Amino acid sequence: MATRTEAAARRTAKPEAKATGRPATKAAAPATKAAATPATKAAATPASRAAATPAKPGDKPRPAPRVAFPKKAHPPTDAEFAARLPAPVGKRFEALRGFLDKQGAAEDFFYYGPRTGWAYRYLIGEKSLCSILIQAGRLVGIVALDAGAQAGVAWDGLSEIARRARRVAHGTPALLWLDVPLDGPGATDFKALLKAKLAAPAR
Repeated sequence: MATRTEAAARRTAKPEAKATGRPATKAAAPATKAAATPATKAAATPASRAAATPAKPGDKPRPAPRVAFPKKAHPPTDAEFAARLPAPVGKRFEALRGFLDKQGAAEDFFYYGPRTGWAYRYLIGEKSLCSILIQAGRLVGIVALDAGAQAGVAWDGLSEIARRARRVAHGTPALLWLDVPLDGPGATDFKALLKAKLAAPAR
């Protein structure tokens, strides 16, 4: 039979176990959760999203706008126009500008309306020679050829780019408007068309 001293010791020990046992364990668990869970979410979740999003295999680059410089109040500078061109196309464009300069053509920017936007315009005197603009990310030369100029073009010696431009050209047999992409051999084709126009008798 327990003595009064032992019973007193038991009563004293129970509150101490409650104070130092279960409450201490519960207090430590939230601390562990608070320390681990946010750190894991902060360190892993955003990093995973940032790393995974650009790497989607099905992603496609956004298509270039149909009209590069559509706003009349914001004409481009030479540098802004050149910045839209890939390096090889930019070199062909500069060579074409040099050719036009040798022909005595004056160069300026001209606004053709919201569907076309700003383009380089080339004039000899008051006569329009051609225009060069960016359409859907591609450099395109536009030239109008009358019947005399068309007769002076050796179409068989041009690439498929120029021949296709002839097939889809608009206008009339008396005055044909051709849109020639200037990447690849198109730049050489366009120069041949300009030579034919320059050599045609003035009307």
